[in-house]
Amino acid sequence: MIEALRSAGASVLALLLTRAEFASVELSLARAQILRWLLSALVACVLAMLGFIALSAMIVAALWEYLGWYSVALLAVLYCVSAALLVARLLREAATLPPLLAETFAELAKDREAIFGAGGTARDESRGQ
Repeated sequence: MIEALRSAGASVLALLLTRAEFASVELSLARAQILRWLLSALVACVLAMLGFIALSAMIVAALWEYLGWYSVALLAVLYCVSAALLVARLLREAATLPPLLAETFAELAKDREAIFGAGGTARDESRGQ
């Protein structure tokens, strides 16, 4: 009896360690993905900013005789509206991301169902005895 409990305890501990390793791998992948995304976004922002500065200077120079300062104001409004749309899109995408460690929690739920039965918990099992 004691040997069976010791074996069951060792199995549960091994299962928890496996799940902890899985969570660690999932967190590492998420960190790497976020870092790649941030670095790519930073480089894209710098390049876009340089391009917009050059384009803006060219547009202002071409329209200065006709619109004067209005050409600068129009470009400023255009850039602000574009930035607001981009931020809104990023916020929408961030809201639809799955929760962190979703796969780990799903696997733990499967483990719980395999050990205690469908929808059961350790408390439910102890009440039945």
